[in-house]
Amino acid sequence: MNNTSDIASGGCHCGAIRYQVIGEPDFVGCCHCKDCRGSTGAPITIYPTFPEDKVQFTKGKRQKYESSPGAFRTFCSICGTSISYESPWNGKMIIGFHISTLDRPELFPPDKHVFDIDRIQWFDTADHLPRYATLPGNGDAIRHGPIDK
Repeated sequence: MNNTSDIASGGCHCGAIRYQVIGEPDFVGCCHCKDCRGSTGAPITIYPTFPEDKVQFTKGKRQKYESSPGAFRTFCSICGTSISYESPWNGKMIIGFHISTLDRPELFPPDKHVFDIDRIQWFDTADHLPRYATLPGNGDAIRHGPIDK
């Protein structure tokens, strides 16, 4: 996205839930944590996060599941699409949308891998993004780019 007046939209597979986000995300990353993998059934989750006040749900009501204290996973009760991760972060509520629920996911390229310590050993990507054992700021990047084969 180009500036803070930009609006992006997305929703679930069946269209029962729709949302809009305004502006640039705070974070766009590839997450390898066990919690993200378990909630999506995928080996990796990619999501941009936005402050809650920059998000508007325009259609439908998402179902919420508290996956850990204060952290919620949301989904469509009709088609089962995993919509978001919602949790307090640095004193504000953030909503991270699963990248494939966005109408134009190409607008939000990831710039890092987080929780690489939990990455499934046989799974890797051929990018050259920095990898963090947990989250940036909790330790140094553990490596750059894919594992050397």
